[in-house]
Amino acid sequence: MRWPADLTPHALKQPDQVSCGAASVVAARVLLTPWRPGDAETDIREEHRLLTSSRSPRDRFQLPWPRRFGTPPWAVANALRALTGQRIATVNARPRPVIGYEVLRESLATRPVAVYVGSRWLPRHVALAVRAVDDAVEVFDPAAGAVLTIGKARWTGHQVGIGGWSHFWFVV
Repeated sequence: MRWPADLTPHALKQPDQVSCGAASVVAARVLLTPWRPGDAETDIREEHRLLTSSRSPRDRFQLPWPRRFGTPPWAVANALRALTGQRIATVNARPRPVIGYEVLRESLATRPVAVYVGSRWLPRHVALAVRAVDDAVEVFDPAAGAVLTIGKARWTGHQVGIGGWSHFWFVV
């Protein structure tokens, strides 16, 4: 799938340090539906509130999560499940980034995919993989408000470089 021509990626730039997951979910909604945000900042902040609450509007219980820690993978999985109707698994790519990259590319055949990146020790940032191209993946980075192309060697070598983070943690 391609980024829609009627909306710039910069329009969905995360409004604060903890809403990257919410911005990624809003971007997935833009890619999968005809919906476009009225006020992107408000829509992203509201999505973040929903993703970190104990009861999502998607009628699924989820463990509550402190908003200051960002967005938990299970909440992003619930949101993507609601958008796609597919069962969404979270795959830990940190110990085996080559397998994580293969899962990422395979998942992109049917939907946009959330990816968590971070430091060697912790996942710190969520981005949205949009499509596979050649031996790379196009990714919406909500920190930059841009679509980047990240080659296979960067994913598999823990040199991802999205939002300044190197390590590939999760595929959602």
